[in-house]
Amino acid sequence: MLNFESRFLKCAGRNIHFLEGGNPDHDAIVIWHGVTGTCRDHVELADRLSEKYHVICPDAIGCGLSDWIRDKNTEPGLTFYSEVARDLLKQLNIKKCGWIGSSKGGGLGIILANIMTECPITHLVINDVGPGLPEWMRTAAMKNIASPPRFDSYLQFEENLRQTLSRGKLNLPDHKWRHLALTWSRRTDDGRITFHNDPALAFQFTHHPHDFNLWDHYDQISIPTLFIRGEYSLVDDQEADAMRTRGPKCTIFNRPGGHISLMDDVTEQDVILDFIKTEHPTQTGENHEQSYG
Repeated sequence: MLNFESRFLKCAGRNIHFLEGGNPDHDAIVIWHGVTGTCRDHVELADRLSEKYHVICPDAIGCGLSDWIRDKNTEPGLTFYSEVARDLLKQLNIKKCGWIGSSKGGGLGIILANIMTECPITHLVINDVGPGLPEWMRTAAMKNIASPPRFDSYLQFEENLRQTLSRGKLNLPDHKWRHLALTWSRRTDDGRITFHNDPALAFQFTHHPHDFNLWDHYDQISIPTLFIRGEYSLVDDQEADAMRTRGPKCTIFNRPGGHISLMDDVTEQDVILDFIKTEHPTQTGENHEQSYG
């Protein structure tokens, strides 16, 4: 990411790290990662977008180089995330933006597309996330985040990451596994290796149940919305059908793989770029689904 600068700003009272690239005079695009990701998850998409857009990729609270959680009752939830995001965009003098959000970043986009009037989102891309999430999925995610495993070496961590995410249908070449493992790891006080993120992010799943029922926000959205759905998605057919007929009546793009995606496939990127640059008419919810793979 030769054209990106690593920056820090204090937003909603917390130190936030983000990558910024492209021309600040061009239209802005925010890429917001998933619950335990980092600002470097989608570097290839960010690089392509930076050729024509002003691109901002934040580390969310508890992730990457941003501050960890201070208050488990508020900070892991999307309400506080919204405050951080709005303050960041205000300080960067962004008047409108496109939003590309994976998983939790997509949930944040759903909320902001409804409430952020001072910096309207013009195009919303949500990667394998819907307005809801079943209880069993929340419980599983909470346990994994709250008690991350520790490894004696970095190579053990990388191999575990490969095995775990491969079971979730993520398929990457060796150099991309290495990139992901490097950006998702940190050394502990006892010299071992674990996941980079704050385990307190798990409190979102116990303290913020409203984050997993966002239909009241989704139904108010009227901007063009693209839902990228994995072949092995966390969003079931019933919810996907509802997303296509309610609120913004999203376009659905079906991709191979599971929930986690680096959005590094050229075909998927082409779909995103075409979607963002196009002026969309009001959608009817009919015939808005395409697939590849």
